[in-house]
Amino acid sequence: MFEITRDDIAALNDEDLRTLIGLLCEAELRRANLPVSAATWGGDQTAKDGGLDVRVTLRPGTKIKGFIPRAVTGFQVKKPDMPPSEIPKEMKPKGVVRPVIEELAAISGAYIIISSSGSTADSALNNRRGAMGDPRG
Repeated sequence: MFEITRDDIAALNDEDLRTLIGLLCEAELRRANLPVSAATWGGDQTAKDGGLDVRVTLRPGTKIKGFIPRAVTGFQVKKPDMPPSEIPKEMKPKGVVRPVIEELAAISGAYIIISSSGSTADSALNNRRGAMGDPRG
C-alpha cells in the first residue's frame, strides 16, 4: 500500500490528472461490481470537450453511491484552482449553461468539477458548491 499526498496530486499536469480521475472511476465501478467500460475519457486534453473530461454512463436506474454519485456523472478536471468566482464562467460561458450540464440535469445526472489546486477545507468546498447552485453550499 502506498500513500498519495496533496503534493503528489498538485504535481500532476492536466492530462495526468484526467487519467487519474478516469482510473479512480474505473476502480469505484469495479468495487461496486459494475462495468468499468462505463467510464470514458481520453483524447487531446486541450480539445473542445463540451465541458466534460471524464464521463460515467451506467444504465438508467443503476444504484451507485460514493464518489460517483449518480448513474450518469460528468467530471470537469482542472489543474488550476476553481474559486467560486470562476465556476459560473466554467458552467455558463457567455452566460449560457453548457448543453452537457443541461443534459445531465435532464436525466438526474451529476456534474462535478475537480481541481487539483483547490482547497478541500469545509468552507472553501461549501463556497464552491454554492457557486455551482448546490443547496448544500
